[in-house]
Amino acid sequence: MEQEVTFVIEEYLEAIYRLQEKNKAARTNDLVKMLNVAPGTVTNTVERLERESYITHVPYKGVKLTEKGNSIALQVLRRHRLSERLLTDILHIDWDKVHEAACRLEHGI
Repeated sequence: MEQEVTFVIEEYLEAIYRLQEKNKAARTNDLVKMLNVAPGTVTNTVERLERESYITHVPYKGVKLTEKGNSIALQVLRRHRLSERLLTDILHIDWDKVHEAACRLEHGI
């Protein structure tokens, strides 16, 4: 049975995708900083993501998205960008103010 992709899973997959683009792998301490959560929370969530086949984890090297995780991360990023466009192009909100709102909207569309 396929697990529901929750807000938390989406946030982690999006963060891992962005870190991978920048650094080739996402280290857990980078996730702690990026997501502003406790190290233990990242460890537990990384273990869950690996169990559910969203990522592969190599100790001391970091995590990488699997094909399944990458697919979901790209969907989240697309929704984020669409949310940004809605907020700037249609609602005329200043670009420097849309990121937070787009983060909330991306999970609802």
